[in-house]
Amino acid sequence: MFLSANSQVSVVRVLIFLIFWLVLALYFNIYLLKRADRFLRICLRLWGHLMVFFIALQLLAVVLMSRVPQIEDLTVLFVLAFTQLTYRFVFFISIRALRAKKSAFKNSAMLLGEGPLYSELNSFLNNNPKIGYRTYNVEHSAVTSVSIKELQEQKIKALFVSQENVNKQKYKQVLEQAALLQIPIFIFADHDTVFKSNQVDYFGYIPIFKAQFSPLLQGINRHIKRTFDIVFSSLVIVFILSWMYPLVGTLIKLNSNGPILFVQNRNGLSNKLFKCYKFRSMTINSDNSQTKKEDTRVTRIGRIIRRTSIDEFPQFFNVLIGDMSVVGPRPHMEIHNKNYEKHISSFQLRHTVKPGITGMAQMRGFRGEIKENLDIINRIKYDIFYIRNWSFALDIKIIIRTVFNIFRGEEKAY
Repeated sequence: MFLSANSQVSVVRVLIFLIFWLVLALYFNIYLLKRADRFLRICLRLWGHLMVFFIALQLLAVVLMSRVPQIEDLTVLFVLAFTQLTYRFVFFISIRALRAKKSAFKNSAMLLGEGPLYSELNSFLNNNPKIGYRTYNVEHSAVTSVSIKELQEQKIKALFVSQENVNKQKYKQVLEQAALLQIPIFIFADHDTVFKSNQVDYFGYIPIFKAQFSPLLQGINRHIKRTFDIVFSSLVIVFILSWMYPLVGTLIKLNSNGPILFVQNRNGLSNKLFKCYKFRSMTINSDNSQTKKEDTRVTRIGRIIRRTSIDEFPQFFNVLIGDMSVVGPRPHMEIHNKNYEKHISSFQLRHTVKPGITGMAQMRGFRGEIKENLDIINRIKYDIFYIRNWSFALDIKIIIRTVFNIFRGEEKAY
């Protein structure tokens, strides 16, 4: 049954109302409850949202529908304010009571540092259970002994480090380990310290701000990237791999003995192993050394699919199931990964995000064989730059450049 004209207009108005409400809600953060939030701060954010929302709707009604504001509109405003404040008050009181009395609602927080400010923050968290943290203290002398295993065993969900120590080499290892496990890192400072952050909170008078290692560690950005990965990989699988797989698979079978797919363990998000798929381009029982130019292990059909990057297309299945992303740092073989991490500083930071079919380093020409240390060093630099500066637009740019490079031909595509 189709809607009448009046019903269609009503549906459109409701949709506009909801979309506008949600956009302003995101701007004013009315659905965000920080651990140290006071109810007055919540009220102010909500009231700012309601006033802008109400005034904007009145202006739109006058301009688009020539509707004169009416006294009943104020009634709607106060009803909205009352209902919104009531349920937020109930939620605010409930969550604080649960954090204070139930250990299941508390998160373990690791505190790193020394001195009076460290002691004051520790005291504040312990004396304010409603904040919802159990403190796990690490003395200044024991920072270098903190391991990934310890972070996992203690179920650390937040790491606090003083601003004066955050750039010290002594703290670098534990901060990188926390980033690798995607543990939020918070920096605390003196009340009069000058710093920059758009995510400032106050525990008592102590300013706390969230260190942003990568935009991809924010929930909304992860969802945007994952949604794009699912849509893009599904389209490639349906419209390209559906005919490419049987065609290339037949050619591989005719050209050499062995399976169609080459399956190998690679290091992915948080350094966890996953099975990476590729069209087999080499003879079976090949060793694990990197492919070189004019490599005798590469089959005749293998040379073609490697030069055109067709061998990478089965990795869209990895993207669809969530092991990889369309764009990200390229995954290395496990044995090479272990070797690089021993000799290259910050190598493990590549694993704070999902590996990709293509990436910024590959777009810039740092793909394929590693002939000298500078090759892998530059690859890591580009990977970390990508992680720190991710944006959806950057992903699109890398995909377009990758397609362009495939058609143009790449020197290291062998």
